[in-house]
Amino acid sequence: MQEIRVALGARSYSIIVASGLIDSLGDHLPAGKKVLVSTPIIHELYGERICESISECELILVPDGEEAKQWGVVEELLGKFMDAGLDRKSTVIALGGGTVGDLAGFAASIYLRGIGVVQVPTTLLAMVDSSIGGKTAVNHPRGKNLVGSFHQPSKVIIDPVFLETLPEREVRSGLAEVIKYGVISDLRLFELLELKNLRELSTDDMVEIISRCVETKARYVEQDEEDRNGIRVALNYGHTLGHAVETLSKHTVNHGEGVAIGMIAAAWISNKNGLISDSDYLRILKLVEDYRLPTNVPSLDPVEVIEVMHRDKKAEQGQIRFVLPTGIGRAPVLRYVGDESVRQVLGELS
Repeated sequence: MQEIRVALGARSYSIIVASGLIDSLGDHLPAGKKVLVSTPIIHELYGERICESISECELILVPDGEEAKQWGVVEELLGKFMDAGLDRKSTVIALGGGTVGDLAGFAASIYLRGIGVVQVPTTLLAMVDSSIGGKTAVNHPRGKNLVGSFHQPSKVIIDPVFLETLPEREVRSGLAEVIKYGVISDLRLFELLELKNLRELSTDDMVEIISRCVETKARYVEQDEEDRNGIRVALNYGHTLGHAVETLSKHTVNHGEGVAIGMIAAAWISNKNGLISDSDYLRILKLVEDYRLPTNVPSLDPVEVIEVMHRDKKAEQGQIRFVLPTGIGRAPVLRYVGDESVRQVLGELS
């Protein structure tokens, strides 16, 4: 079992990574009243096993998919928290992917001005990224994750067993975020991914991969908890264009696929500006392609893409900003990128 500590003073918490935690989940939860927030499909697959290990727990089901991240669903959750009699010492357990984590985490952050939440991610994407760091949000008609809060979990429990029933497309989507960590911080992780394809990755490999990603994410969060001093922004490599593609495709391109496209776009811009070598750019491109993730921008109106990117939270003074890699395993930089350069990369990757 791997345990990674996120040191944030009074808001510190542990992230536990091990195979088989699903059957002893209750042993890792705080005392007091609890509600389990999940989706119908996760409940169908794992609900009975999990409920057997948790006492005093009520089940709340929410819709699956990015479209569920809306204010109306949060209002329903808050009402069900009230119906369950949750108080300031109660805990919300978020069992699911990023959507469940965002919805349950955001609702917990505003219920009674904030109650505890334990994140139990069931997708690779959520395991290595969204369950860690306290970012919670819902979408707005004008963009993704525009309404939210920072609310650190009291614990994160990660069991790779959940990946056994995850559709392959979703596993590959999560691997986009894994590749991101390799590029921005962890050369060893990048090289491990180069050595094996998806079907060759064992459970032990996944525990190592997830733990390395979690360790990297934890260190960034410790230095820049609320994404204000420019350190944590490195974790947004691939997200500037990625979020725009997600939004404009109406989520037919999922988050990891959008990030994959965004990583290649940012690497291309870096290469053209002399920030990374041709060989590093080609290694990044090849690894993304080897894991059968998209590298081309879908057929979208460039004007609309640029308009959405101008609303990205990293945009400043009316200008788009990209997280640009400086080498594999090296810290990236945040740079302004003009609209003409964006049009150029959209044309190159179309």
